[in-house]
Amino acid sequence: MADNKKIKTALISVFHKENLDKIIHKLNDLNVKIISTGGTKSFIESIGAEVTSVESLTGYPSILGGRVKTLHPKIFGGILSRRDNQGDVSQLTEYEIPEIDLVIVDLYPFEDTVASGAEEQDIIEKIDIGGISLIRAAAKNFKDVVIVPSQNEYAPLLELLEEKNGETSMVDRKWYARQAFSISSHYDAAIFAYFNESGDEEAQRISLNSGQVLRYGENPHQKATFFKFKNSPEQVSLAEAQVLQGKALSYNNMLDADAAWKSASDAYHSVKHIEGKVAVAVVKHLNPCGLAVSGNILQSLEMAWAGDPISAFGSIVCFTETVTKEIAEWFGKKFVEILIAPSFSEEALEVLGRKKNLRVLVIPVKNEITGEKLYRSISGGMLVQDEDEGMDTKLETVTSKEFDSTKASLAKFGITACKHLKSNAIAIVTEGEKGAFWLTGAGMGQPNRLDSLRQLTMPRFKMKEGVKIENSVLISDAFFPFRDSIDAANEYGVKYIVEPGGSIRDKEVIEACNEFGIAMAFTGRRHFKH
Repeated sequence: MADNKKIKTALISVFHKENLDKIIHKLNDLNVKIISTGGTKSFIESIGAEVTSVESLTGYPSILGGRVKTLHPKIFGGILSRRDNQGDVSQLTEYEIPEIDLVIVDLYPFEDTVASGAEEQDIIEKIDIGGISLIRAAAKNFKDVVIVPSQNEYAPLLELLEEKNGETSMVDRKWYARQAFSISSHYDAAIFAYFNESGDEEAQRISLNSGQVLRYGENPHQKATFFKFKNSPEQVSLAEAQVLQGKALSYNNMLDADAAWKSASDAYHSVKHIEGKVAVAVVKHLNPCGLAVSGNILQSLEMAWAGDPISAFGSIVCFTETVTKEIAEWFGKKFVEILIAPSFSEEALEVLGRKKNLRVLVIPVKNEITGEKLYRSISGGMLVQDEDEGMDTKLETVTSKEFDSTKASLAKFGITACKHLKSNAIAIVTEGEKGAFWLTGAGMGQPNRLDSLRQLTMPRFKMKEGVKIENSVLISDAFFPFRDSIDAANEYGVKYIVEPGGSIRDKEVIEACNEFGIAMAFTGRRHFKH
């Protein structure tokens, strides 16, 4: 075919040498001239292949401690020259510049160096200059040149050389150019991210590779792909969870698993008074329908499940402690989609293994403060915000009745539970045996706050042994705009309420609380979750 090109000369300059030897031997078999420098040249010589040094071609040695090796017209001219342009061909002849048909480059591992916690000077030295320039030049001239931009393309190149005996088509070269610009753009984004660690709010560079195609999206007719951020080693994230068993995670599974892991972890961090504390979250459609913290994993599980046993069917359950055989057996004939924990005992895995479709994920407890950003798309754009992290420390009594200081810890647990519910959100939290805390009522996702309160699981309170509504605390994720919610809470017998405050009708709401003998505290911090 007319657009087929024969590889006659190759420039090779790579960081990773693994599996490069097969390519070198194949190029030798095809009588391709190889140009190289530094450690790559030494490697090529060590496997008995002929190689021409860059220095002998350019007339200049490697200088500035290796910072400048290939940046020379005799290299870039040979790469960028247009074979069908007579002016370019004439200049190559005039300046004795050889055409270069294949460029194999592997960039310095900048991201890995950053992730290792290296000193800044070491990180800066891993910003590749010559390599990235070679990639861009060869990719730009894809009509004549093949660019291999990383070791991920070594195997496809070897296969191509063997299949076509050193010839490439336009389709081949354009595919490699696409790979090249994917590599170069990602590399630049990683460097920008390093220099933008303060988080410039007006500029974002997000580059994601190696997407995992999911079975489908939120619904079967929607396509979906999962991309993983490259976080630092100390940054725990659900994306790093190890799947021990079960079928592949779906789009909805991933969202629910993340919600369960975050709510369980945050609940764990919110409780300070329980020794050997264990948090358990039961999540359905991104909302915790059960959440508990106690000093015993079985107690936490039973309390979390009892929070709303109807919604717990088909849920995702997350633990902050090792799942034992006893816990695995507890699920018996109960149907759950996913179990998440920092670890599972061998005996537990043996029991759970009988449920072939059950997914089992291993992930440590989330850090209390991660500094993560949240990304959400809208039509034609993207929204970026900080994660809603940290504890509310302010509890200011605003009613005649003092907010009992012994309820402060329970209230903080309740705020944590409530912030994980979809707005408008109302949570009821209760102290159980041995100081355990649990979510005993939840109303969420309604367009007005009164409906969220009316749709709480509170009518089932009398069915929950040990729950006394007058000793529980009601939490609202935002202020009450009218007193009607206080009237409704009073009908249930609520005596303690926590909300952010800030409404123009705060006085009306406070007066309603005083009328019913309800103690109310303001936090000054809203927790909407859309």
